[in-house]
Amino acid sequence: MKHHVFRYHAFFYEWRRLVSGEVISLGLALFLVVSPVAALRFDQRSLTMQSSLPGVTTNYTISFQYMSPDPVGSIDLLFCYNPIPYEACVTPTGLDVSDATLTNQTGEEGYSIQSKSTNHIVLTRAPTVPVGTTISSYTLSGIKNTTDTSSAFAVRIKSLASTNGSGPQIDFGSVRGQATNGVMLETQVPPMLIFCLAEEVQDNCAGTNNNYYTDMGTLSENSTLTANSQMAVGTNASGGFAITADGTPLSAGTHVIDSPTVPTESIPGTNQFGINLVANTAPAIGTNPEGDWANALASPGYDQPNRYMFVPGDVVAYSPNVSLMKKFTVSYIVNASKDLRAGVYTTTITYIASGRF
Repeated sequence: MKHHVFRYHAFFYEWRRLVSGEVISLGLALFLVVSPVAALRFDQRSLTMQSSLPGVTTNYTISFQYMSPDPVGSIDLLFCYNPIPYEACVTPTGLDVSDATLTNQTGEEGYSIQSKSTNHIVLTRAPTVPVGTTISSYTLSGIKNTTDTSSAFAVRIKSLASTNGSGPQIDFGSVRGQATNGVMLETQVPPMLIFCLAEEVQDNCAGTNNNYYTDMGTLSENSTLTANSQMAVGTNASGGFAITADGTPLSAGTHVIDSPTVPTESIPGTNQFGINLVANTAPAIGTNPEGDWANALASPGYDQPNRYMFVPGDVVAYSPNVSLMKKFTVSYIVNASKDLRAGVYTTTITYIASGRF
């Protein structure tokens, strides 16, 4: 080792005798002037993908903070598997930025797209010195994601003084992203229809009195026989519910107590069987629908106080959309004429609730 050092020293010493001290000093000064200044890395770099699904067309937002105080005329964006700037760039499989548009920019603004290809975009503006330390962001729409979910990809970023992405870089850096199939979360709300019916029911159908029969008493031309039943209903069906009433008017063999087909007041001394679903004073019977859901209603014709009717198959209560829970009281009236034939007059009314899912 000493031998080689000595020979180098001797060589340098001989040249020193041939070159003046002034020339050597000048040569060193020139070396310092032409030595390149190292580029700085962008700070606060990030990539936000609106969708990471492979192969879909989506938006990318690239953000970073400029570091150098030099005028910037262009931003070079190169999409590669590898983020290292001096290594060969391999385009991610399926990725395509050739249809990208610059749809938003914040911070350092004034850019437009100067050129673009499958994996390369150059943004351009009049060369301007970045102001302050605000993070700048650029949203590119119309980018087709890579179809490769096995590997991340990078966007290599450079700022340049030129307006076309050529020449020496000012700042540089990379951001990373990856296409993924994501996690699918799925659930469902099952269709629901709650319905209960009896002489008396609880508001939420938690229970009933389990009575489904009423002896209304003895018919007379001078008085009106009455009875009540209740039903509660609720559904999450988007089209709501409908309750139909099926059956026949009271009859004894072939003799029938007819029902009005339009809302009619109770008239003692006539043959008349009818129902409604509201509170009445003539006679004093029934109550209005109970519950918070104002969209659950007695149907037209069955919603008039002191007016009664019955048409088999009619919808007597309904809601146009979701309704949880509503209780209806059905009032029944029977009148008889003095010449009504003797007998036991009976009927069975069946109520059917349907959800409109």
